[in-house]
Amino acid sequence: MFSFSFIVRKILPFRYCLVLVISMVVCSGSAAQGNSFLNQLRIGFGAGFNFSHILESQSYSLYEDLSGQSYESTYTPFYQNFGLQYFIHLDWHSNSLAVSLKPGTYTYNFTRQSSIEFQNEVVNQENPYTLRYFEIPLEAKYTIDLETVEPYVGGVFSYGHMLGSAASANNSFIRTKMTLGAVAGTYIDLQYVILDVSLGYNYGLHLITSKENRSETGRPDAFSQSDIRLNDLRLNISALFALQKKRNTGKAACNYQGRGPR
Repeated sequence: MFSFSFIVRKILPFRYCLVLVISMVVCSGSAAQGNSFLNQLRIGFGAGFNFSHILESQSYSLYEDLSGQSYESTYTPFYQNFGLQYFIHLDWHSNSLAVSLKPGTYTYNFTRQSSIEFQNEVVNQENPYTLRYFEIPLEAKYTIDLETVEPYVGGVFSYGHMLGSAASANNSFIRTKMTLGAVAGTYIDLQYVILDVSLGYNYGLHLITSKENRSETGRPDAFSQSDIRLNDLRLNISALFALQKKRNTGKAACNYQGRGPR
């Protein structure tokens, strides 16, 4: 029987996600004959910031005092773990349903903190981490059309792959990351551009620590990486553009058509 970690590492290789994104971009360009499809498709770009919320499942300490007490670590609270993301935004909208893809670079920052007591001296140890992923969040949202604004709520599934880094500390983490979360926000129609402002929380579906390499932290002060789950709270803003202008079917068009010759 396949374990979930086997699926994350083997069955969902990174290249499949790249093929998915490239295929959607190619399909959007080749769909020029499908006017209805183009009327519902919008492409743009976006950015935002996030706060990493680290959940520790099990701590592994390398230090014990004479009584056998181990010194476990803690992680900085989420409001101190500031990160950034930049992405391309593909948005398909039909009636009350909106589906979005936001492939891009997502960076997460957090710090492991340890307090080690040697006799009457306490040594505080901090180990900061920066994890950078290529991620592909897929959002499905229910929208309410209020003309200029269009609020929505929905769910999001995201697959990510850690990008190469010179920091040897990243050896203590697995390369892939999968999350499931909730998102809420609104579209704002500015006539020539549509803004998408959203707030979401993502829950990690698996541990991001590599059990085989938990001690390869790349730090001069020895310690072993704990089993942790990476969650995050993120705020995004995007600018979207329609591939094809919509025909004027509003009140102004009807009034013009109703005028007769003088």
